[in-house]
Amino acid sequence: MSTHRRFLGLGALAVLAATLTLTGCSSDESVADPGPAALTGKTYLSTSVTGEQIPGGGPLEVSFPQAGRIAATAGCNRHMGEVTFEGSTMTPGQLAATMLACPGPQEGADAWLSNLLSGPLTWSTTGDRLTLHRGGQTVELQRRPDTALVGTDWTVQSIVHAQGIESSRVIEDIRPRLTLSADGTVAGFAGCNDFHGDAVINGDKIEFRGISGTRKMCDEEITRVEKNVMDTLRGTVSYTIEGKALTLTNDADPTTGLRLTAP
Repeated sequence: MSTHRRFLGLGALAVLAATLTLTGCSSDESVADPGPAALTGKTYLSTSVTGEQIPGGGPLEVSFPQAGRIAATAGCNRHMGEVTFEGSTMTPGQLAATMLACPGPQEGADAWLSNLLSGPLTWSTTGDRLTLHRGGQTVELQRRPDTALVGTDWTVQSIVHAQGIESSRVIEDIRPRLTLSADGTVAGFAGCNDFHGDAVINGDKIEFRGISGTRKMCDEEITRVEKNVMDTLRGTVSYTIEGKALTLTNDADPTTGLRLTAP
């Protein structure tokens, strides 16, 4: 099977800390922009676009999964990589992207997004709203509420191992997935075999117990991905949810994990 792997390093750039500015002699207090730290862990969806519209209608989704990283999609492929901040300017670095073919009007969405993120943007926030501006384009976005952990069908987008974060055509094709239920169980598909077991949620931890499944033989590359999925779901796992993105990290081996997304 032909594969196209993309790796993103696990390190992240440090971002500027929030600063507080107080007026000395006025009864009014003004708080400086909270800075890029306020974006970390949040996902935003576009509500309006001024200038060239998104082919296919979008919406534009922009997320900041961790400090110094950005991910975005305008309805076709997902672009992700580093981003730096200086005052009210954010500058995306060279972004990696998935390689899906997008039919119809959405075919031009990637080019639109690449153009928007190809240079420095002016950004600002007001409450749960984010504004991005570059050239003749202004995009208004609203923060997306976090998806519920339980009852959601989570699909693996990337696997995490000692070499970094890996996305590949194989992962896109086999679509490993899992669902945690309110009765304390988990069931899913690891890429080749189905699995099920118990899942005890306690705060930001999930303890997986008694995970078992079918025993089919599969292609070597699929088996490698499946092993990463099952190794993640071994024992206690830490989780975070950012919008519709779920991150799982195995506590016993923090270099092993999964990046998943909700529908």
